[in-house]
Amino acid sequence: MSMSVEVIRCGAAALDRATLDANVARITGGLEKLGITQGDRVALLLKNSIAFVEISLAIGRLGAFPVPINWHFAAVEIDVLLKDCDPAAIFVHEDLGASLPESWKQDRRTMFVGADDAPSPYASWRDGSDLFNGPDRQAPGSIVYTSGTTGRPKGVKRCPPTPEQQASMRAIRSDLYRMDASSRVLVPGPLYHAFPNQFAIHGVLTAEYTEIMPRFDAEAMLATIQRERITSVALAPIMFVRLLRLPAETRQACDLSSLRWALHAGGPCADDVKRAMIDWWGPIVAEYYGGTEVGALTLCSSAEWLDRPGTCGKPLEDVEFRIVDAEGVDVARGEAGEIFGRLRSYPDFTYHNDPAKRAEVGLGDLVSLGDIGYQDEDGYLFLCDRARDMVVSGGVNIYPAEVEKALFAIPGVADCAAFGVPDPEFGEMIVAFVVGDNLDADGLRKRLRETIAGYKVPKLIRQVETLHRDASGKIRKHVLRDQFLAASGVQAPAQAPHSR
Repeated sequence: MSMSVEVIRCGAAALDRATLDANVARITGGLEKLGITQGDRVALLLKNSIAFVEISLAIGRLGAFPVPINWHFAAVEIDVLLKDCDPAAIFVHEDLGASLPESWKQDRRTMFVGADDAPSPYASWRDGSDLFNGPDRQAPGSIVYTSGTTGRPKGVKRCPPTPEQQASMRAIRSDLYRMDASSRVLVPGPLYHAFPNQFAIHGVLTAEYTEIMPRFDAEAMLATIQRERITSVALAPIMFVRLLRLPAETRQACDLSSLRWALHAGGPCADDVKRAMIDWWGPIVAEYYGGTEVGALTLCSSAEWLDRPGTCGKPLEDVEFRIVDAEGVDVARGEAGEIFGRLRSYPDFTYHNDPAKRAEVGLGDLVSLGDIGYQDEDGYLFLCDRARDMVVSGGVNIYPAEVEKALFAIPGVADCAAFGVPDPEFGEMIVAFVVGDNLDADGLRKRLRETIAGYKVPKLIRQVETLHRDASGKIRKHVLRDQFLAASGVQAPAQAPHSR
């Protein structure tokens, strides 16, 4: 069992507290010398690494915003995000350099980062920078890009927190993540996503030890839990699926008795998968519902879920919460409507470069994540469907409007519609219907991968003769979805009682 003085590890690289603190202080000093100041954006095109964490912490000390970018994006997608956030500096892993458009390499202060334990321009710059001696500003958190309801990327930008709000956020996260100074934390998910990013940063600031996996591997994760006596882990439902696929002897060989909390979020989890994980790991599997804009809104323990299969829990104590109809009127318990909520002690947010968009997703001070759901008589929340078309596949958001835009750009595609359907492994998968002559599904997928990330490319593309649009030009996608499921012999997920 490894119980060293290390406080953070990723792959073969590890740091103790003194070295991590010195690195962060030198990076902060280096950023200050570059002119980075409060409110600036610094883009991170980085894989999971210690560098990702130490750079993020340093940016926050200056009151600036780290902007993590999904490195799976195509170069044209990365270009859109960089143009929107207008970063004062960019940090990019050397092996991701091809994904960074040439203009950004030439026009911006771009720092190339090597492996955590290898020489690189970044390591030389960091180690040669002067220590920052403050004063520290309140860290505003990362700007995480989410496409929301339209498919156009929008950066969720938290308003600068007061010291009281900062302390409250940390207390809420410590309780939600079940972290304290004795915790040993594992982060298997990608740091460009909000949940694993916050889990990792909070772990480094709070826990005894934090390990970040370079990439998720089910068997390696179990071995890490046993070796490092992990107490808290952040997961996505797709990870449960991969864990349960391991041979029984592999699953039984690892000692997981140190685990106290296995928190998941990032999309629907199939009931049989959730039940199997609770049977295996015990009553430590928990789920929260929330989003980048609002943080966590509800929390559900294993016992609550077993008592009410399918629920994602009750609103947290600090949450304002409403479910309303199309007119904004509160619905009765058991009746479905659009979900609005917020954490009272969290600072508000805006969308970077698009502040008017904030009002479009709001109901007073409350915010909609675009989901439809209902509360039972005891206040437990059940999700039914999305008010908009976003698909969550393997914990990753996919926006059909973005897929359709890419399809329409391909010669020969006369019309198209993309939508999500249930998938036993990923929770949901994206499907596309296309209209046109001489279209080949494999050829279309190949063309799509040139302009959008591979995980956004539809798993199934079906050519159809026509797509019915109403007088306003809209396609009734729920009809297409129901027709697809019926033809596939799959039953659509049950809706809430009396749902509207």
